[in-house]
Amino acid sequence: MFLIPATMDKGAVNSYIIPTVLAFWIQVVTGFEVLININPPAVEFGGSLQVNCSTTCTKPVLSVEYKPGVNPNRTKSRNWSTDYFPSVQEWDFAAPCTVFCESKMKEKKVVVTVYNREINITPPPEVLEVNRTYSLECTGPRVYPNNKLILTWLRGREIIQSNFTEETGFPDEDKRLRNVFSFTASMSDDGQEYTCLAEVDLGSGTTKPIATSSVTLQTHYKPGGTTISVNNKTVSEFPVYVSKGDEVTITCNSSGKPTPTVKWEDLGNGSNIEIGPPGVLRISQATSEHQGIYKCRATNQYGIDEKEVDIRVKDQTSARRLAAKIIGLSAAAIVAGTLLSAIVTCFRSIRK
Repeated sequence: MFLIPATMDKGAVNSYIIPTVLAFWIQVVTGFEVLININPPAVEFGGSLQVNCSTTCTKPVLSVEYKPGVNPNRTKSRNWSTDYFPSVQEWDFAAPCTVFCESKMKEKKVVVTVYNREINITPPPEVLEVNRTYSLECTGPRVYPNNKLILTWLRGREIIQSNFTEETGFPDEDKRLRNVFSFTASMSDDGQEYTCLAEVDLGSGTTKPIATSSVTLQTHYKPGGTTISVNNKTVSEFPVYVSKGDEVTITCNSSGKPTPTVKWEDLGNGSNIEIGPPGVLRISQATSEHQGIYKCRATNQYGIDEKEVDIRVKDQTSARRLAAKIIGLSAAAIVAGTLLSAIVTCFRSIRK
């Protein structure tokens, strides 16, 4: 419906209506849309696919033509056409759609992302040495266009490195994306799982996981954190005192992989010393001969760690005798003092 001003004459009316109607007709005819929907949005090679072409044109003529040899199962209506492919056998699979609306034509083509699930990790050495640098290499699945592939390394659930390519590639070329992650092995890597995740980019910030591969690392490291305990108490200061005649157990512990060999060194500290389980030293009856430095050495193929303890033996009998002498002398001094005080008092009384 067009509103015409009451004061407008016939010529003015024609000059007003004709351009307006023409503009409206052009907008209606040229404003139609062509829509292509792919399900699933990325298809595995050999998998099934459904392609739907539709238009907003009210009286369209749809034409959907694939390359020779591609014959889908088709259902259609006036303004849509749906094709079903039981098995996609082409890497460069494109979904075309042409719509004629009145005297206008629109074409649209969507390149379908096709992939397989082949993913491979080049394994590192079976055992890694701490503080050395290694690389984990992941080769992703075949994807066309290959700029739709994202390869991500995860340490546990933590993303540590992602990469992709901007190169589209060629459908007849099996060019795989690689992701190489270099790292320095640490003690925390022992038993740690690293996973390579392959995803296809579906656009609009969404991705579809298509394959994963994982490797669990094993690390070896030299001994460290060596500790010594005396009678189940960890040594925190020097020297450590024990009593004469006591049974003394000295234990040495150390971490490392492979498990370190623990030995006591320089045991020239008297008799009655027994070496029990690895890292355990027992003195059945401590004497002054057992005083001295005891050194524990932890060793594996990657290094050595050492720890020392200084043992001092206290003679409780001598201490008691000394205490008794001191008490005796103190008592004698008190008695002497009392007598002296009495004598002085008596002498003063006589003089008076």
